Parts: sequence; structure tokens; C-alpha cells
Amino acid sequence: MLRDLVFIHSAGPQGCKNGSTGLIARLEAALGDKFHIIAPLMPDPERPDIDAWLDEIAKTVSQARSGAVLMGHSLGGSSILQYLARNPEIWRDNNRFAAVFSIAAPFWGLEDWEVTDFSLTEDELAVLTGCRPMHLCHSKDDKIVGFAHCETYLQHFAQADQIALKDAGHALSDGDITALIEKIRIYA
Repeated sequence: MLRDLVFIHSAGPQGCKNGSTGLIARLEAALGDKFHIIAPLMPDPERPDIDAWLDEIAKTVSQARSGAVLMGHSLGGSSILQYLARNPEIWRDNNRFAAVFSIAAPFWGLEDWEVTDFSLTEDELAVLTGCRPMHLCHSKDDKIVGFAHCETYLQHFAQADQIALKDAGHALSDGDITALIEKIRIYA
């Protein structure tokens, strides 16, 4: 039986070669023999509302089997962290997730990224220090969400594993993502 991998995509246009579509295709090609990838369409991705996104994440998570891998890209990566911070019983008490992967996620609150709706509060940051295993993946050449965002997350989450890519950009649709694929395969 394949393990579920719940993937929450980025904001903005979806489909064709937009948003997380290329990354999802790469994950399916590399991991389709080990994982059943569940990638729901998120509500109004060009004008995301955090409450609607958190509701969709909760709905999707409730349909995934226990032991799933939870993954989010860009806004999806920061949204899954907010979801986990607001629902710690999901990962603390029942081992709902084998692992959490936040990919190219903005750290809301950094300069030019001051959007309080998407920001983690100090209490939420504190709650997440116990979330394990947590993997933070970011490419050093990301021109949309700079590598400093990943470094800031790591300052808050010392328990997190860092997957630093060199040339995958923000969308991870090109470049070498072998380190990410190998880390995900651990949880198959």
C-alpha cells in the first residue's frame, strides 16, 4: 500500500506550468511507486485567504491515512506550519504524520513580507518547536522567496532538518532536487 503524501501548493495561478504544478509532476515521477500524492486545489489561490486555506488543509488531512507525509510549497509551506501550530494534537498525540516538509516557504514578518494574516505568532512558533520530524527545504538561488526565509525558520526550529538545494529556484520545477527526493523516500 502506498503512503499518502498530502501536498499543499503555492499561491497564484495553478495548472500548466504555473505554481507548484512542475514540482508536483517531478514528485509523482520520482515517488509515484512509493506515495499516493494528494494535491487539492486550494481556494482562490490568486487571492488566498488563510482561513479558507486552513479549512481546506484540515479537510484534506482528515481524508489522508495516518502516517501520511505533509508537504507544502511556498504559501502552502507556511500554511501547513500555521495549521500544525493551531492543531498540535494532530502531530503530538496521534502520530498523524510521518514527517512534515515545508518547501520554499516565506517567513511572514521579514522585511517586505509583513502580512500578519499569514504570520506565525510567537506562541505558534513556540508550539512548533516540538514538531518532529520537520524538514525545511529551500534553494539557495530562489529569487522569489530568498534563502534568508529558510534561515529564519531554522533560527526558530532548531529541531528541523535543512535541505539546501543549489539550483532549483523557487518553483523547484527545474534543477537538482535529489536531496529532497531522497529525504522523502525515507518515509515511504
